[in-house]
Amino acid sequence: MALSAPQYGDLVKFKEAISHFQDKIKLTSESYRDLQGLIHAKAFTVAGATEIEILNELYTAVDKAISDGETISDFRKRFDKIVDDHGWSYKGKRGWRTQVIYQNNKNTARAAGRWEQQNRLKERRPYLLYLTAGDSRVRPDHNKWNYILLPVDHPFWDTHYPPNGYNCRCKVVSLNKRDIARMGLSITKPESVNKFMQSFKVVDASTGEQLDKLPGIDLGWDYNPGKAWLGADIAAGKSVVKLSKELQQLAVPQFNEAVLKSQQYYKKQVNLKAAQIALIKPVVDGQEFTLGHLPAFFLNELSRKNAPIYSSVVTISSSQIEKLLAGQLTIEQIHQLMNAIQKPNAYTYIDNKIRMTYQGFMITIELGPNFNTVVAAEKI
Repeated sequence: MALSAPQYGDLVKFKEAISHFQDKIKLTSESYRDLQGLIHAKAFTVAGATEIEILNELYTAVDKAISDGETISDFRKRFDKIVDDHGWSYKGKRGWRTQVIYQNNKNTARAAGRWEQQNRLKERRPYLLYLTAGDSRVRPDHNKWNYILLPVDHPFWDTHYPPNGYNCRCKVVSLNKRDIARMGLSITKPESVNKFMQSFKVVDASTGEQLDKLPGIDLGWDYNPGKAWLGADIAAGKSVVKLSKELQQLAVPQFNEAVLKSQQYYKKQVNLKAAQIALIKPVVDGQEFTLGHLPAFFLNELSRKNAPIYSSVVTISSSQIEKLLAGQLTIEQIHQLMNAIQKPNAYTYIDNKIRMTYQGFMITIELGPNFNTVVAAEKI
């Protein structure tokens, strides 16, 4: 069955894909094993590019490819110049290496952009349809997923949103009920996809490490590029604590810089809460705001103390903001919570809780399985 799908060509700039890529931080790495899975939603890395100057130039080259619709031939010319200028000795043949860098970054940026569009339109088009390229090169496991039709919010899309591996050409299109009826499709029964979501253990031949793998998905590709980006702070926080100490020192400041871009929005929401309290019109909205990632040196300290640290991210709920507004802190001090988390004056760890001090007040943070949460704050 032939199915038309949105095409993203050179004539129309795919602004969501461009934005996704341009907001990535740059992390050097020795090997592709250094950075796998969810963290790729927020980080640009090239295995073996251990000098930031090389990585910056490769990033610019990929950005040109995505933003200006450059071909792989254009990208290879830029790649050759970067290699010559820096005397970079990379692993693998030129054709294969440039294909991996060019195609993987372009595909994941487009996937994240498509997810953002589909998520934005899910009230009108609440279903997603998985489609393969439909030729003999399609992997057998991916063929099994062809025409799987599920709601946008089904957990299948958390792990199986393409690309699902190197050079995967599968795609997902959004549909509404009229589309489904017109095309003669039916929504896939949830129990039919459960078997595709069951992971199994594999052993990394080079390290002997046991890893979880899903059938048909390459290692490190079992995530949704767009969903990981939109819910990126949880994804990034869990990934950061698994990084080496050296990579944490590189990653955390860049992640925190990205969080600070939302500081004005956070302050506006605090002001809104203050106004609602003053008017005796509080609104229960269930919002959670990211304040930042714990400093790398403190993550190392928590690890040495065997603290149950699963994420570097610290958040605060809107209900907790209301409690702080009714307590000892001034509204200006609540505005400063991002700075306090990212650059505390002092800190301690006792009984699964972190206490940080900053410019005359103390914050208490409770460690959690998905993120760490501000549970109290007071003047000192």
